[in-house]
Amino acid sequence: MHYSIILNPTAGNSKAQKEWQLIEPQLIQAQASFDIHTTKDRSSAEYFATRLVQRRKKGIVMVIGGDGTLHQVLNGLIKESHRLHTSPLPLAFIPAGINNDFARAFGVPLKPLDALQQILNTTTVTNVNIGHYHEAIKNEEGYFLNNIGVGFDAAIVSRVNGKSARKQSTAFHLWHPGYLRQALGVVYDQQPFQLMVQQGNSRNFYPRAYIVLLVNHPFIGGGVKVAPTSSLSQPQLDLLVAEQKGWPITFWQLIQFSRGKLPNSRFANHLTGSQFHYTTTSLEFEQSDGEPLGNRFVDLSTDVTQYPFWQTTK
Repeated sequence: MHYSIILNPTAGNSKAQKEWQLIEPQLIQAQASFDIHTTKDRSSAEYFATRLVQRRKKGIVMVIGGDGTLHQVLNGLIKESHRLHTSPLPLAFIPAGINNDFARAFGVPLKPLDALQQILNTTTVTNVNIGHYHEAIKNEEGYFLNNIGVGFDAAIVSRVNGKSARKQSTAFHLWHPGYLRQALGVVYDQQPFQLMVQQGNSRNFYPRAYIVLLVNHPFIGGGVKVAPTSSLSQPQLDLLVAEQKGWPITFWQLIQFSRGKLPNSRFANHLTGSQFHYTTTSLEFEQSDGEPLGNRFVDLSTDVTQYPFWQTTK
């Protein structure tokens, strides 16, 4: 088995580079066939993934980095495979980021050598449910492993990434001491917006939305269970919508969000399904797996698809 490794050395505040120094000797000792591609900027991971598909490389694509790196590689592999009408290259993941939410949901060990052993012991692919979206206004298509957000969390992603220009990707823990300060700052600056959600024949209108988060599994922000009933084993997504209702309630919503208790609160709406279509009438920040998508009008259709992973979890 050959492993094409895509390494983001700056992931996890450069933790990934240190982990690679542990992983490489183990690969050599196991007499594994591998080559290494090291990212240099935010676009490198998707570029390397695209090139692997173009070169008809066989074997497994192993990602060493954070959720953002995995997101970029996944999108590069899927989009280029579809363009060239080729079979998808299986993915393997060694988490080395800040949050590692996908690894928690999938059952990948957070210790690098344990994750490597899990990959080396695997003998067949596991098809994992992932999210797919189409943005009608800009005619953009993409895939997400963790979540896609509009408004509040996307604005935080934009702020944190903007203040960390030297890093390829920056995550933000919901339990970080600075979370509430950042959150209150975003809510203070952000105006609530009109949101229309269509699910089958049902339509829901939210005139003062500010948190709109569509998730593929329970975890966000470093292990907070924002949707406890969600699971990668189920081909469905969970949509969480909260509206601003005055500062005391908003403050309480933010605390509940950081504790993973907002979905069960009477101050939020929680929908479950395999397909959603939602729109805004104003420019709003968007993010996908913690990667900023910019400030735009939203006309988003989402559904569930699958991608093969070379990783057997318990």
